[in-house]
Amino acid sequence: MGPLMLSFLLLSLLSTARSAQAQDGQAYRVLYAASERYYGLETLCAHFEQEIEVTLLRQTRSGEGTVCQRRPDHFSMRFSDPPGDLLVTDGEFGWTFYPSMDPRQVMQFSGAGGGFNFYQNFLEDPRGRFDPVHEGRERMGDGTSHKITLTPRGGNVGVRASGFRSATVWFDVDSYLITAMDVYNTNESIRRVRLTDIQADVEIKPAVFRFVPPEGARVIRDPRGPGSAQE
Repeated sequence: MGPLMLSFLLLSLLSTARSAQAQDGQAYRVLYAASERYYGLETLCAHFEQEIEVTLLRQTRSGEGTVCQRRPDHFSMRFSDPPGDLLVTDGEFGWTFYPSMDPRQVMQFSGAGGGFNFYQNFLEDPRGRFDPVHEGRERMGDGTSHKITLTPRGGNVGVRASGFRSATVWFDVDSYLITAMDVYNTNESIRRVRLTDIQADVEIKPAVFRFVPPEGARVIRDPRGPGSAQE
C-alpha cells in the first residue's frame, strides 16, 4: 500500500469517527432536551397504537387506546381495542390485565412498576445508560421527529436494567415529546408504538391510575418487577 493510499484511508477513518461523534453528540442533545421536557411536566396523555410481534411464536398482536402518566410514579395504558385490556401503575404496584387473552388472570408487580413507563425508561440518565445514535429526521405523526437508536450500556447488566436489547425512539423536533418507538425486547419480541393527539399538563381523573381486580380473578404476584410485562 502506497503512502498516498494510506493517507487517504487514515483521513477516511478520521472523518468517519468525527461523523459518528457528531451524531452521538446530537443524539445526547436531543435526549437531554427531551428529558428536561419530560421531567418538567406533571401529566401527559396521548392516543396510542401498538403492535407486538412475538417472533418466537410467529404471532402479532395489535391494539390501541389511551396512555397517560402523572409524575413521579403513576402510569396507565388502557385499551379501547381490545376493550378492557390495561396496564396500570398506581404508585405502589404495577398491574396488567388482559381479558382479551385471559379474563380470569391479573398480574401484580411489586414496587411502583416503573418498568412499565417507557417515558421514564428512555429518558432517565441517558448518558449513563445508553449509547445513542442520531439517525436523522423523519415524518412521524403530525410532524417531523428526530430518530434516535438507543443501545443499553453495560452489556447484559445494562440490557437487564433497561428491559430491552435496543430501541429506536422518535422525538418531535419542536416539543421533544416522544412520538413513536420500536423496542427490541430481551424476549425476542418487537414492540411498536405510535403516539398521536399528545397533550401535556392536562387534568387526569384519579380513576385512570386505579385498578381493582375483578371478582373471581386470580391475582399472580411477581416480586421481581414488571420486566417485559409492558407487552
